[in-house]
Amino acid sequence: MKDVMMTGLGRRWWFVGLLSGLSAFLTLPLLHAAGVGSPQNWAQWLVHFFCFFTVWRCLNFIGWFAVLLIAPGSKLLDPVKR
Repeated sequence: MKDVMMTGLGRRWWFVGLLSGLSAFLTLPLLHAAGVGSPQNWAQWLVHFFCFFTVWRCLNFIGWFAVLLIAPGSKLLDPVKR
């Protein structure tokens, strides 16, 4: 199922690579600061997944908003064609 709000920016390989690297880089220190080190059971793995997904979505919004502010007429903001 496709994301309805997906734009051309979210389909670029370099943006997805940057998002995944930054999300992993920011998730680990965040979890260590919260007292969750390396996951040892399924509940901790679930917390890791939710934290990574939340950081991913926040960075995705920040990237989209930055493109919107810098170049509001960019083709990267157009919705994906079906």
